[in-house]
Amino acid sequence: MLKFSRQLHNWLGLILVIQILFWFLSGLVMAIMPIEQVRGEHLRHSVNSSWQQAVIAPATVLSKHSKAANLGFSQQLTVTDNTLIAAPVYVITEADQQYRYLANTGNQIGLLKEADIYHLASAQYLGNGQISHIQWLTQLPQEVKNLSAPLWQVQFNDADNTTFYLDPATGLVQRVRTQGWRLFDFFWMLHIMDYKDRSNFNNPLLIATAAAALLFTLTGLMLLWQRFRPKRKSNK
Repeated sequence: MLKFSRQLHNWLGLILVIQILFWFLSGLVMAIMPIEQVRGEHLRHSVNSSWQQAVIAPATVLSKHSKAANLGFSQQLTVTDNTLIAAPVYVITEADQQYRYLANTGNQIGLLKEADIYHLASAQYLGNGQISHIQWLTQLPQEVKNLSAPLWQVQFNDADNTTFYLDPATGLVQRVRTQGWRLFDFFWMLHIMDYKDRSNFNNPLLIATAAAALLFTLTGLMLLWQRFRPKRKSNK
């Protein structure tokens, strides 16, 4: 039994050594990086709408859709006299389509133009760069795959290589992506061993490797106990 445990421990060590190093390294990097900066909160100016302005009941806008429709909440942004103003918005999701209604008038919101997106992105940006590129996306990149298309992508020429992803109707920044976030995401991928979607914490590869690491630890403890266990005194 002891010989088998030693062989198993050695083989598991050879197989797991790289991934164990990745776990320690990625955990250290993610612990060092401030999560607020990873999320880009220091680069985005946020403004909250007052829902006291809402005079239209949610049931009113839901009545325009099927019973399968889902209700969400957001806000529409406008820039007036260089001031960012937010108005409450109902978001109805039905059959993979989204419809937005102003909560203070009940009017449906249409899509914004590129010039509007330019001003709204600039008003929400707190960095030191300038807008370098604006693109309308119908297929989303990996870094915002959990959002719904379409979106406006706005890139800034700052040191963080900041990218805003804006709602096409409300102008609200849905996600901020920076070089710091992309570095964090890379190490997150190494940590959870999901090399495709970078989001599945329950993937079979991680479960199998974690189980093997546990077995490696247990066999190591067994060998350690065998080496340092108290020796019985012989009777003379």
